[in-house]
Amino acid sequence: MIQFGIKLIVSDNWKEYINDNLVEFYILLGLVSSMSINWLMDFSISQWLLSFTGIHEINHLYILFLHVWVLIIVAIELGKVATKHTIWKLSPPWLFIISFIVLIVIGSSLFMLPEMTTNGEGMEFSKALFTSVSANCVTGLTLIDVATYFTIKGKILLLILIQLGGLNIISFATFFISKYHKVITSCRSDETVKEVLHTKSLEGEATKNMLRKVIYTTLIIEFIGALALYNFWDKTISFTSNFDKVFYSVFHSVSAFNNAGFTLFSDGLTNNSIVINYSVHIIIAILIVLGGLGFTTLWDITKLKAVFNEKVNRSPFRKSSMVAIVTSLVLIIGGTFFYIWLEGNTSLQNHSEYGKYVTAFFQSVTARTAGFNTTDIGSLSIPILIMLILWMFIGASSGSTGGGIKTSTLYVLILSLWEKIRGKSTQLSQMIRDLFKKAITILIYSLILVFIGTLMLFLSDGDKEFLALLFEAVSAYGTVGLSTGITSELSLTGQIVLMILMFIGRIGPLALAYTLIKGIEIQKDNHEGIMIG
Repeated sequence: MIQFGIKLIVSDNWKEYINDNLVEFYILLGLVSSMSINWLMDFSISQWLLSFTGIHEINHLYILFLHVWVLIIVAIELGKVATKHTIWKLSPPWLFIISFIVLIVIGSSLFMLPEMTTNGEGMEFSKALFTSVSANCVTGLTLIDVATYFTIKGKILLLILIQLGGLNIISFATFFISKYHKVITSCRSDETVKEVLHTKSLEGEATKNMLRKVIYTTLIIEFIGALALYNFWDKTISFTSNFDKVFYSVFHSVSAFNNAGFTLFSDGLTNNSIVINYSVHIIIAILIVLGGLGFTTLWDITKLKAVFNEKVNRSPFRKSSMVAIVTSLVLIIGGTFFYIWLEGNTSLQNHSEYGKYVTAFFQSVTARTAGFNTTDIGSLSIPILIMLILWMFIGASSGSTGGGIKTSTLYVLILSLWEKIRGKSTQLSQMIRDLFKKAITILIYSLILVFIGTLMLFLSDGDKEFLALLFEAVSAYGTVGLSTGITSELSLTGQIVLMILMFIGRIGPLALAYTLIKGIEIQKDNHEGIMIG
């Protein structure tokens, strides 16, 4: 803060300096305001907030705040310094991969600190690495009971990693463009960055403000979700304080919107106080759907008001947004009825009619990338497990926080098959043919990776059922997090296989191939309408 104040004083253009350092400015403004009110009115805002949340011991919160703030400052300064070094000569896919690796390493190191775990010994390296990979790749597979294993510091760290992991690919590229436009546009990979951001040009205020728009959208949705959860938690849940209730609400809202699937309940959402709390199910499901649609689709949805007010005569939706919405609805509705049909008289028999539909709806939603579960996955019938595997493999929509081959890929593949059967050539079929090469490449790469992953799991943990191993592999690759209950029972080799699948699933098979194989040609989306992968 002292450094910021000195630089602000000596700056030639203080308005520009503040605009470039808004995070530091707002924190400094908050501290100065708090101290001023305390001095002038003898009223402590911090003490009032603490009394409201029910926290009496604040020393550990101060220390935690300092840890987080130091990490933020280091990240900001590294970002500024890095523009002057050769790392910027790397292609964007390499930068994305490196950013995830850095986050994973930092997360693993912090999880190993004694203060992060309730036993005071820190996590073992393998468990810390697995948890960090799962959090950064917003998967949700875990080897430990998050609720009892982590201290409040460990849980907050997990929350931060989920948020950073969920936003990384989009915000990473956008941050560079908004802050270091001249550096990026001089790179030979300029076209790749445009493709990642799904924009025609790197110029203009629209692109420079994209990061801010992403952050605001995320925070607003997560805030509303947390507020809704706070008001709908069952009264039988024994929160230790108001802060505990607030934190649980925020954690599950962030975990849901980022399609992570981590929960602070030992038995997940099958907890007795939650399993029939259908309001909580619906809130979490809505957050999952919004996170899985993608930011561009969410922004298009906000334009509907102008259509209803007759301010525009055409649909506000881009083709990619329409594909995301339609395919998501088909998968959700189809999965819901299929689930009720097969499980109505078994796993759903103890629910009311309304409860059956909500539970089936929730499982159809969460299977596509979130990983929350309100039923015991291990007890489900084989047909339902196969449906869940297919849903996990398809995943969410392009440009979202979710994984899988993406709904747009499925759309192009199905439409290509339909056009082939009809044997008619249209303008739409020409566009689909142009996108088919990339879609089929993603499908083949994904099938090969899942096959290899399942084979490796079978070789390392052959005592487990094949379907359970396949389920685990697809769940990891689709960054879903659902499990039949065998994750913690896997050998170290099996855990490594899952970590690799989670990492590749989050980065994307084509991005990884483009990065690692010199000279590989990746089919670009020449049509603005649909974004593949």
